[in-house]
Amino acid sequence: MSDWHVLVMAYGTPRTLDEVEPYYTHIRRGRPPSAEQLEDLVRRYQAIGGVSPLQEITLRQAAAVERALRQRGWTGTMYLGMKHWHPFIAEAVEQMAQEGVQKAVGVVLAPHYSRMSIGTYIDYAEQARQRFAPAMELRYVERWGSHPLFIRAVAQKVQEALADWKPEETMVVFSAHSLPERIRQWDDPYERELLDSAQAVARLLGLPNWTFAFQSASATGEPWLGPDILERIEEIAQTTTYRQMVFCAIGFVADHLEVLYDLDIETRRKCESLGAQYRRAASLNDDPLMAEAVADVVLSAMR
Repeated sequence: MSDWHVLVMAYGTPRTLDEVEPYYTHIRRGRPPSAEQLEDLVRRYQAIGGVSPLQEITLRQAAAVERALRQRGWTGTMYLGMKHWHPFIAEAVEQMAQEGVQKAVGVVLAPHYSRMSIGTYIDYAEQARQRFAPAMELRYVERWGSHPLFIRAVAQKVQEALADWKPEETMVVFSAHSLPERIRQWDDPYERELLDSAQAVARLLGLPNWTFAFQSASATGEPWLGPDILERIEEIAQTTTYRQMVFCAIGFVADHLEVLYDLDIETRRKCESLGAQYRRAASLNDDPLMAEAVADVVLSAMR
């Protein structure tokens, strides 16, 4: 397996507040944000302590995946490319080309496939491959959200968050990043895959009460997938007796702005305003079980 190499892809994040504007501009495909939009985003970063820990967590995740692969006899080189910040995916592929890589597997540190999420990472990698190394064989892992080790890792975090709460008196709310509703017109598998993962965790733990919601929708002027998590909490508070809620961001695998702000600040605030108690299942970050799951699907792609 020494002739196979690995390209790990992740979202990327600004490392300082000065980098927020160029980062946001890249997400907006080259259109700079308005002063109000930039101010709002900077305020959110300041609320979680100045910058997101995502950069450092991504490096730890890649190292954990590499360790898992090495333990199974893999001897190639690992490359890391980011969607929205340095080193960009194209920069990683260019380095691979310069170092003579002929065969590699690309995997995204996100478990569920959508044309608008995983699909765009693959597009960036393919454009770079065609530009820098058209003869390179680059295979892709498109999804790993149903892998038993991923399900087990998430279940452990939910179990820890439940702790001394009785499951029959608690509502577990799984969530993921919303996407524009138009993905349904393409029969995009994103929603199905997320619900399948949530259901698998709930089944493994025997959860009596659980639900699913979307979070972190952008104000783009078009409808996004719902129900929104804040609306779902209100609905639970108004129509049920559950006042203990455990939140599990099953669509994310790391602590970053959408978890630390949208859940730990906004969602917590919403719960408190409704007289409900908030707990969140810890993010997987560099959890060894998740690293094993990713290593497993990467090795399968090599075969």
